[in-house]
Amino acid sequence: MQIQRGQKVKLDNITQLECFVRWSTPKKQMELDISSFLLQAGNRCEKDEHFIFYGQPNSPDKSVSYAKQTPLDGSIFVQLNVVPEAIEKIAISLSIHEGDAQNLRFQEVDKLELLIRDAAGATLYTYAFGDDLQQETAIVVGELYRHQGQWKFSVIGSGFNGGLEALCLNYGLEIEQGASDIKSDPTPPVKASAEEKPKPNLQKMNINLKKKESVSIAKSNKIVATLEWANPKKDLDLYCFYVLKNGESGKVYYRSLGHANRAPFITLDGDSRVAGKETIVIHDPSKLKYVLFASYSAVSNGFGSFKSMKAQAVVDNQMGQRITSPLYEKNHFAYWVAIAHIDFTDANNISVSHVERYSKSGSERSPELYADGLFEMDRGVIEFK
Repeated sequence: MQIQRGQKVKLDNITQLECFVRWSTPKKQMELDISSFLLQAGNRCEKDEHFIFYGQPNSPDKSVSYAKQTPLDGSIFVQLNVVPEAIEKIAISLSIHEGDAQNLRFQEVDKLELLIRDAAGATLYTYAFGDDLQQETAIVVGELYRHQGQWKFSVIGSGFNGGLEALCLNYGLEIEQGASDIKSDPTPPVKASAEEKPKPNLQKMNINLKKKESVSIAKSNKIVATLEWANPKKDLDLYCFYVLKNGESGKVYYRSLGHANRAPFITLDGDSRVAGKETIVIHDPSKLKYVLFASYSAVSNGFGSFKSMKAQAVVDNQMGQRITSPLYEKNHFAYWVAIAHIDFTDANNISVSHVERYSKSGSERSPELYADGLFEMDRGVIEFK
């Protein structure tokens, strides 16, 4: 059923739904972000945790969650029967990432469409919008709200200048005075009490680590790491050495592909399914203490430089933060290189470090990761295909 701005529709007998928004940006390259605000009395978002977006994908009780499948869509999932009674409305919004900074406007976005789906994926309502938008960089698409004990949806279609910051101010999230560069970070800094724990780093970033550099990014629900190299004729193998919080240690590699729902909560996608790339997924970072990513070059490759193959490890927290650990040294005689190290011991952030250490000439002994997070080369077992 097609719905229009200003219309209010019932959600009878619906306990779970998806607000799916898709778009097209043929005029200019830009990035859009879907988000939601859990609102209490007075249309106010009373807690930071009630702002749901790519950097904070779940509400505390998991009743509202964020998901993104492609660069041209985004979803907010809502379990209506779990939403706390204090929450009167849930606003669904869309904003252009760094819209003001890059002079990107909604008038340059085409085919904006909201689909409200039930738990089975059936589309209940469709709302096409955006034809009347001009200089806006954010929009409230609609609101889920309670009415006499039942949930309904109100089509809003109201645009804002000022992007995500304007939306936050509209819903009562207080922005720090003197924030130096709010446009470069779509996550507005919110005032915190002295008792609050440090918040995770939610700024979008795409960083190439310098030699021996470390960077902190937000600890997310899932980490994806890839080993990439430029020469598909050469066979490199990705190894993920790990230490769990319970003290268990081991490695995930082509002979031991790991498990998603039990220890080590890490899986490898197989032995070089795509030429020049292998992928590791860390399914539950909360269970990990340390991880070391290393690469092994099969003896059949002969001696050669990992650097000449442009080997690198890429760590992506699926929240807009992507860290690349390249290689800088020319070492023509090593079969092993340790590339990147991750420290999971902080509650909110993970630390990704460039390490780049090589095995001795001709040695096939693997690295070994210890319980305290330190590692040594040439200490493990001899690997061979």
